[in-house]
Amino acid sequence: MKVPAFLGILIGFFAALIQALIISAGGPEAYGFCVACHTRDLVNVIFNAFTGDNLGLAPISAATPVLTIVGVMIGGYIAATRNKEFKLKKSKPVIYLLYFLGGIAVLNFALILGACPYRAALRFAYGDLVALIGIISIAGGVAVGVLILLFTIKRRGIN
Repeated sequence: MKVPAFLGILIGFFAALIQALIISAGGPEAYGFCVACHTRDLVNVIFNAFTGDNLGLAPISAATPVLTIVGVMIGGYIAATRNKEFKLKKSKPVIYLLYFLGGIAVLNFALILGACPYRAALRFAYGDLVALIGIISIAGGVAVGVLILLFTIKRRGIN
């Protein structure tokens, strides 16, 4: 299983199979594995349970809890620990606040688009041109971020 092409094909096959099962179970098209949507649904399920409100959920999330985000977090931690790449870094509190607020901004902008990049690609494959605009916007945002990072590195004289 060390051949990346074989593993990529295998993962793609299982992702397509899971996508077909999710749609047949009542999930929306191109729902697959959407970080933004699954996080929103998980937060809404928890909020609904505690407050008794009725925040919106995807039909599949109303039937079964969406714990994919929890699984990604646990799986990432296990993989990083197993490969000895998990390191806690000490930093200033303002840096942690910046990361936290940046994460909230990314998630909110993803929900404005209606998808994370993965779901946007799936939606574009289904023929949604709004998703293409979102993908182009994401690429533009990444390009601007890289330019800002390169400018900052050059200004500080870091090689």
